[in-house]
Amino acid sequence: MKKFLKKRWPWIVGICVLIAAVIVLLTQCNKRSELPIPGEPTLIVETPQKLSVSQTEEFTLDVTISQLGDARYPAMSMSIAFDSSRLEFLGVEEGNIFILSDENSSGQKLPDWSCNVQNSNDTGSINIMYLDMTGGKNAFTKELLADDYNVVLRLKFRLRGSARPGDVLDLIVEDAVFAASDESQSLAMTTDTLKVKNGRLVIGE
Repeated sequence: MKKFLKKRWPWIVGICVLIAAVIVLLTQCNKRSELPIPGEPTLIVETPQKLSVSQTEEFTLDVTISQLGDARYPAMSMSIAFDSSRLEFLGVEEGNIFILSDENSSGQKLPDWSCNVQNSNDTGSINIMYLDMTGGKNAFTKELLADDYNVVLRLKFRLRGSARPGDVLDLIVEDAVFAASDESQSLAMTTDTLKVKNGRLVIGE
């Protein structure tokens, strides 16, 4: 038996090394899949590395977009699930992406977002919408998007007293769409034309 193992030992070691290499490769692939894919519009909930459980101040999370398509998008909506037993949602703050506007000389303005804060905390689901009632004159467009100015909006929260060290609080984008007048040009999770990267809050001491 010892003689058999001695002869086969290099093969056994080689197989073990190969299995380990495959596991590492799959892990790296999974990590890459969580990152925005270059060339594809991706909505991202940006989150800090860690929050202290003793933090009592309000904090904001940026929701960014990597890029837009060639169409004009007169409507945008998103639905984000969160743990309302640990987090209190306080509202939506403006980002830094302009929409088109013929109401002022600059030809642009910030969008007005609609969101029911109380209902969000009651249900644990934040539903946000922008609707251009002109049908396209006040729309999102890639011409007004830049690498350093890609914040769609900001979500304002505070930690509830129930938050504990070690809690991991996910913010999951359940639905999102930049709607175009021509539906075939819309960017949406349902058609896989809009990717998402969810957020995660880790609570420390």
